[in-house]
Amino acid sequence: MRNTLIAALLMAGSAATPVGAREVAVATAVVEQIRSHADGTALWWMGNAGWLIKWDGTLIGIDLDLGSADRSEAPPVTASQLAPLIQVVFATHHHGDHCHVPTILTLAREGTPTLVLPRTCLARVTEAGIPEHRVVVPTPGEPFDVGGFHVEPTHAIHGNQDFTVLTREADFIDSITHNCGYVFHIQGRRFFHPGDSLLTEEHLTLEDIDALFISPTVHNMYIDRSMILINRLEPDYIFPQHFGTYRQTEENAFWTRGYPDELKQRLSRELQGRYHKLRQGEMFVIP
Repeated sequence: MRNTLIAALLMAGSAATPVGAREVAVATAVVEQIRSHADGTALWWMGNAGWLIKWDGTLIGIDLDLGSADRSEAPPVTASQLAPLIQVVFATHHHGDHCHVPTILTLAREGTPTLVLPRTCLARVTEAGIPEHRVVVPTPGEPFDVGGFHVEPTHAIHGNQDFTVLTREADFIDSITHNCGYVFHIQGRRFFHPGDSLLTEEHLTLEDIDALFISPTVHNMYIDRSMILINRLEPDYIFPQHFGTYRQTEENAFWTRGYPDELKQRLSRELQGRYHKLRQGEMFVIP
């Protein structure tokens, strides 16, 4: 019943429900779903590259932006609603659509999550008032345990609007050394979130990936390299991300516009059946 209600609310236009009332209703329903979920591994897409994953009473968040003014619509939940529920918060790199400092600050102040943030994020959050001892700093290639589960950080090489490596930022060397993707070990499965990254040899050597979060944008793997990775890994579950979240302009289209539908069309029929394009706030349960 809750799934049907949330789906209806997510699909409803402003003509059916006033925007403010719809947003409150969606957030209330999503929070109730998160609280009540008990069986299997549940995922909720929070927009862009942001996800919530819950299993066995553990809730983690990845690349959460729950408050940017540049979003084209309100996030499915607020950071304040999420703060009492979440145990671990991950970011893949320092850009604001992945390491959204106001979101992280609210989660840290109103809850008690462990923060797993690459070194490129550290100065931003400590300057905002988060003590450094609250932060676990991952290093690509060095696995670790946190919150009772295992994590393998991978290297992430950020791209730009020309399908090449982003080198114009002052912290370029720090970024390519410390930005992360993550392989999460959850209930006997391996979930891979590459972060913002061009396709790398490391990605192609990963084994036994059960669920893949993929970003078919110009500054990530676009369509062709996303296909290469999907065909190589052959995951059971494929979740497109990094699309349909922010107001798009000519200048930012290389990262705000994704191509999830075009990617799906170019996959085999078998892989299309494993491809799940979610709406923001929608829950997907892996038994």
